[in-house]
Amino acid sequence: MRVPLPPFLLAAELLFLFAVFQRGRPGKRFPPPRLAMFWLWLVAYSAIATTAGFQGIYVSEALLRTYPGFWLQLVTVVACVAPVLGSSQLRSELGRAVDATGREPFIYFHMLRLAALGTLVGASRREFPVYFEILVGLPDLAYALSTFWVLGRVRADRLSDRQFLLWNLTGALVIVPAAPILLQLGLPGPLQVFTGQPDARAVFEFPMSIASVIGVPLLVLVNLLVAWRLLEKRKNSTTEMDLRPCTAGAVKTEANA
Repeated sequence: MRVPLPPFLLAAELLFLFAVFQRGRPGKRFPPPRLAMFWLWLVAYSAIATTAGFQGIYVSEALLRTYPGFWLQLVTVVACVAPVLGSSQLRSELGRAVDATGREPFIYFHMLRLAALGTLVGASRREFPVYFEILVGLPDLAYALSTFWVLGRVRADRLSDRQFLLWNLTGALVIVPAAPILLQLGLPGPLQVFTGQPDARAVFEFPMSIASVIGVPLLVLVNLLVAWRLLEKRKNSTTEMDLRPCTAGAVKTEANA
């Protein structure tokens, strides 16, 4: 009996996020209240998405007629991002938690993408769409392997913020927008291009649905979270540098007066 990887992948992601959020409240057992509520919402949404996959909703004829490959993962993105966009205090707490976590834990987190080896094995056994593995699975696996190189650079203090930013953006771009488009092109209907079996419905069948609907989107969202924080810090640093000459000029003017 083969043990499915997606449930363990999701559990590891949620535990990692709890650990990151906890950094926003040093010395305490639980994260700050807003981050704790946000984490509980992520757990609740994960349970809903997992249950829907178990019930076969993602491969039902009714849902397949709505071109779910294009939009299904977007539901997860909205569910995760909307609370952050709606609360400046939550954004502030997230920023502090990311800063306190540092780089290495986020690199270890993306080693979870080595789970893409499972889809490679599935494709070799004709249990997973080969075209999707070649165009999405293998690039994702290559990104997972890059974590070892990036970790070495960080430990040698040879990775700049800009390089870490680009690495995180790359982690998002190997999935988006290719994966949603390719999923749709492999689903039954007028847009189907890849007709080999198994088709893209295998990606939405339980337990693989856990990875496609919630697990992989969370990986990408963590990439974007780190990238957002790095961009925000660069913006703040640039603003401070722009203000320094003005401040110095003001002091000089006052002295002359």
